[in-house]
Amino acid sequence: MFSSYYSIFIISIYFSKNKNNIIYLHLIIFLFFLIPIEELTGFTGLIFGICYKMLKRIYFMTQLYNFSPGPSKLPVSVINKASEAIVNYKPINSSILEITHRSKEFAKILENIEQNLIKILKIPDYFDILLLQGGATFQNALIPNNISFEKNIGCIVNGHWGLKTYEDFSKVLNNVELIEKSYETMETIYIEDYSKFNNLHITSNETINGIQIRELSKIHNANLIVDMSSDIGSYKLSFQNIDYIYAGAQKNLGIPGVTLCIINKDFIKENSNPTYLNLNELNASKSLLNTPSTFSIFIFDLVLQWMIEMGGLEYFEKKSNDQSSLIYEFLDSQNDKFTLLNKSEFRSKSNITFNFKNLELTNKFLEYTKQNGILGINGHRSVGGIRISLYNSITNEMVDYLIGQIEYFLKQEYK
Repeated sequence: MFSSYYSIFIISIYFSKNKNNIIYLHLIIFLFFLIPIEELTGFTGLIFGICYKMLKRIYFMTQLYNFSPGPSKLPVSVINKASEAIVNYKPINSSILEITHRSKEFAKILENIEQNLIKILKIPDYFDILLLQGGATFQNALIPNNISFEKNIGCIVNGHWGLKTYEDFSKVLNNVELIEKSYETMETIYIEDYSKFNNLHITSNETINGIQIRELSKIHNANLIVDMSSDIGSYKLSFQNIDYIYAGAQKNLGIPGVTLCIINKDFIKENSNPTYLNLNELNASKSLLNTPSTFSIFIFDLVLQWMIEMGGLEYFEKKSNDQSSLIYEFLDSQNDKFTLLNKSEFRSKSNITFNFKNLELTNKFLEYTKQNGILGINGHRSVGGIRISLYNSITNEMVDYLIGQIEYFLKQEYK
C-alpha cells in the first residue's frame, strides 16, 4: 500500500511542477486527496501531510474565477507560453523581457500581429494598423490634435468614457457637439441623422453602466471614430463607415501597455505637431517611433494566435451571445430581487451590470463570491453594485459556476 501512495506522491510532485498539464494536475491531486493521510504515521505521515496541503493549495489556486473588468483574465495557454518565454524565448535564446524592439525577431512579432488582425477582424487594405502606448485615454489627446480646427465633431455620450472623450476633445477643438444618450433613448441612435459631422465619436461599450452599440454600420455618419477598448474582437463589424478604431489591449487582446489603432489612410494628414502627437509620424514609424512595450506586444501576439485557434470572430461572437443570454435570462427571472437594465439590444453583452433590490445584500454577496473563488465582480466605484465582465477569455464553465453561486446565495437569503 505504501508503494502505491509513494507512486501517487512522486507523480503529483512532477505534475505540480509542470503547470502546462493542468488537466492531469487536477486528476492527480484528486487521487492524492484519496490517500488516507490519518493512517500514515511518523516521518512518512509528516511528509505526505505537507505535500497534501501544498497540492490542495495549488488545486484551489487554479480554481479562481476572474471576471475582472480589466485588466482581464488571460487564457491559460497564453500564460503558459508567456511563462516559458520569460525564461527562454527560443528565437533569441534568452528571455522575451530582454528582446530589443529593433531586432528581426521583434519585427516578426509585429508582422504576425498585423497579419492576424487583418485575418480576424477582416480589416480592409485602406486601413493602417498601429500599436501605441498610453491606453485609450491618450487617444483623447492624439486624435483631436490630428483633426483640423474647422471640422465639426460630434460626440455621442452614453456613459462615463464617452463623456471623458467629449471633455478632452473640447479642450483641443473648437466645434465639438455633445450628443447625450441615456439607456432609454438609445433606440434613436440608428434613426437620427449625424451626417452634418465631419467625424462622430462613439464608445461602443460603456463598461460602467453596461450599454453597448454593436451595429455601428447603422449609424448615419460616414466617418466614425470608435473607442472599442472593451468589446473589440467579440463580434463581427463592418468598416464601411469607420475612420478610426482604437482599443486598449487589457480586455480582449492581452495586458496593459499597448493600444491598438486601426486608422483609415485618408484620416492621416501631415502636420507640425510634437512627435508623439503627430499621427503621420507615428504611422510612418510603424509602431516603432520610440521603444514600445515589447512584452505587452508579445502577449498581444499570443492572444491573437489563441483567438484563431479557438475559431476566430464566429466563435467569440457566439460565445458572447450565449454567455450573456444565460446570465440575463437568469437575472430577468429573478427581477423581484434584482435591479438591472430593461431588455433591449443595447444591454451590454460584455459587461452585465445589476444590483440587489435589498442593498444590504450587495456586500454580503460580494464577500460570499470572493470566498468561493469568484473575483472582480464588484461594480465600478462610481456606481457600486455588481458587474460581470464577459471578455473573450471567460469560459462556459466559469459562467455556469457563477450562475450556480448566485442561485445558491439567493436560496440561502430568501428561504
